[in-house]
Amino acid sequence: MAVDVAAEGSDRCAGAVETGRARSRPGCLALDGLIEKFNQAVRRPEAHGGVPVLPLLLDLLAEAGQQTEDALWIPDANERLSSAPFVRDHFTDPAIHVTASQYGEEAHRRGWLHLDRSLSAADHAALLDRAATWASTDRTLHEVLDEFGPASVTFGDPAPHLAKTLGYASDDRGAPFVVFHFAPAPGESTTVPEPVESASAALLAIRGLPRALFGLKLTPRGRAVCWPLQDPPGTYA
Repeated sequence: MAVDVAAEGSDRCAGAVETGRARSRPGCLALDGLIEKFNQAVRRPEAHGGVPVLPLLLDLLAEAGQQTEDALWIPDANERLSSAPFVRDHFTDPAIHVTASQYGEEAHRRGWLHLDRSLSAADHAALLDRAATWASTDRTLHEVLDEFGPASVTFGDPAPHLAKTLGYASDDRGAPFVVFHFAPAPGESTTVPEPVESASAALLAIRGLPRALFGLKLTPRGRAVCWPLQDPPGTYA
């Protein structure tokens, strides 16, 4: 996420950015292109120069939208109780898609993230209400999609057996941006060219739940990954 900045949208582009899909109007063409580039890169950073390109694109977006000068984009925003570093440090091969989801969340708050699916207010409220209890049992990618529907955005390789992060959001940019973090399907790896058709990535954690401690809910598998040699503390249960 980013250090807080003054959001002073320009008259020429503010209305277009507000929708999250800047319209092609004179003076907004550069912003259109940057938003499109960011949306491609945040979904598949490894194909667009890696994670470091994301804050650079956000800087350019902020400048093009006249929102700030000399923006400094830092994952976690130095938040003392942010659970994102915990996720990156403990889970299998999470660095790229977890960090990308943080930049994506910040872009969503500023209207720059294109959602593949925007949750209705009712669906979003239901997800917030049920997700923590639902994840008390180990779940797979297929089960998450069956339960909560297609994601608003997928960070990482969309192949169902690979590690990734799914983001769920509504059009209310102030509402929680909920993300589901996945490890590769058991027995699979990132190099398997032809995974078993039924293979499905394993859910490790859900982040962004307001009523969960630090906003984080670990599945049993997620707790086992974090504390393999001892009973997990109840902090994140």
